[in-house]
Amino acid sequence: MDDHSGRITIIASSTMVHHRVRCMICDRPVDHRVVFMTNDARVLHAGCVPDHVKVPIPVLLQAIRRLERMVDRARSSGNRPNRIDT
Repeated sequence: MDDHSGRITIIASSTMVHHRVRCMICDRPVDHRVVFMTNDARVLHAGCVPDHVKVPIPVLLQAIRRLERMVDRARSSGNRPNRIDT
């Protein structure tokens, strides 16, 4: 088993901008991404959530709204990313 096979409780989603925080699973920076936060103040990319972890529906909906706002802001400012990081 990996280091993260213990209990992970997702409590919220957030948009991390200009933070030096790294994903607890892949150890990549979470800057400018919608992430999930755990009850013990760790963060992880949405794509890094292990299969055994349940994400509450209100938190999932919150993350979708945050992602939609990020896309809308990028489109309105004319910023077109060359690629999408997952």
